Amino acid sequence: MSSRTQLRTVVADTSALVSLAVPRADTDYDTDANPDPLQYLLTSCDVFAPPEVVTELRDIAQYQDIHGAAASNVLAARDHYTVEDPYQRAETPDSRPTFGLDDGETDGIVLANALTVDGFLTDEFGGTNFALVHASLQGPRIVPTPRLICDYARDGHMTPENARTVITAISSHRSWENSPYVTQLLDLLE
Repeated sequence: MSSRTQLRTVVADTSALVSLAVPRADTDYDTDANPDPLQYLLTSCDVFAPPEVVTELRDIAQYQDIHGAAASNVLAARDHYTVEDPYQRAETPDSRPTFGLDDGETDGIVLANALTVDGFLTDEFGGTNFALVHASLQGPRIVPTPRLICDYARDGHMTPENARTVITAISSHRSWENSPYVTQLLDLLE
């Protein structure tokens, strides 16, 4: 996206999928007037996820809050992404490596490396986990969720105003509002 190659294939982790599904789960978000970022992702490229991500989504869906509703939305869209076990592939280890990340992220990285997808979509864009994800990827690029939304605007798939609305809707529910990374991306939309 932007100056890089457009994402055609991506492995997504749990947090990224939940974040992209938050706007539709938010009763204050006008889904008729504003874009649905989860739908954008699922219709713009081939999306893969490891089984652990589905397990984590099911766990989150049990909560009676916006995150639970968002996870339920992702699970309801199951026909639009492929679940693949990275450890059933000949070129991957037989068991989960230790990257210092949660199981869904670790399995997602293993799957992304095995499939040689264009990107690994994650909410890891601050702190040491960003560096751990980046170091663990062997070809696919790391695509932080807010960056994906800004790239949609830069590539003309939505207006900068729409991207700002989407990020703002997600921010308050996903603790992005005080992130210097998100602030910088929003400034670049101007």
